[in-house]
Amino acid sequence: MTLGERIANLRKESGYSQEYIAEQLEVSRQAVSKWEKDMSSPDTGNLIKLAKLLNTSVQFLATGKDFYFPEGKPAPEKKKINIKKLILVVIGTIAGLLFSAYVLVGLFGPVSVDSAACSGGYKTFLYEKYSEEFSNTFLENLDDYDERHPVFISAKPRGSEHFQMSSFRRNVNVTITVIGETEVGNEYPYSVIFKGKRIWYDTYKWELVSVTEMDPLYIFNKST
Repeated sequence: MTLGERIANLRKESGYSQEYIAEQLEVSRQAVSKWEKDMSSPDTGNLIKLAKLLNTSVQFLATGKDFYFPEGKPAPEKKKINIKKLILVVIGTIAGLLFSAYVLVGLFGPVSVDSAACSGGYKTFLYEKYSEEFSNTFLENLDDYDERHPVFISAKPRGSEHFQMSSFRRNVNVTITVIGETEVGNEYPYSVIFKGKRIWYDTYKWELVSVTEMDPLYIFNKST
């Protein structure tokens, strides 16, 4: 679009005649007509007056690259940034990332066991938490490992001093001594190995690996 076409379009949108424009700018109607036909161009002073009269900018008239807002249609306001909403979004994002990290560490992080814990703290924790489960699992699965064993009515762990463990990443292997007790009171020790996989921080899913009868054949007889 040429300068003349922009002048003509804006004049018509404003409802002005060439005579009115000429009067306001103190030029002849023929001068305005020549501007609109691109036969001549208004000088700088008249260009400034035209822009004001037609409710536009000098830049738009001269280049067509400025914004033009007809009278009664103000420029749209820039959207204000909602600081509170932005803060909530940032906090929510950070909380989400922290929660995701918490879940990932809980599911896939390595077992947090140092040498001191291995010799006491963490080993004792696992023993106290799972020794009853180990004993019950041993009793339920004993037939699969030793068909010659006596008939046991109960089983119990021998003690934390007979509990060993090793860990690698999410996996923990434990060896525990379990005592099987017969109806007449005889108690037989077994070495039982479990393999555990952490499913959430200090919560493990255990798999019975092996059961081995230990010497002596029985360690205590209530009838004697």
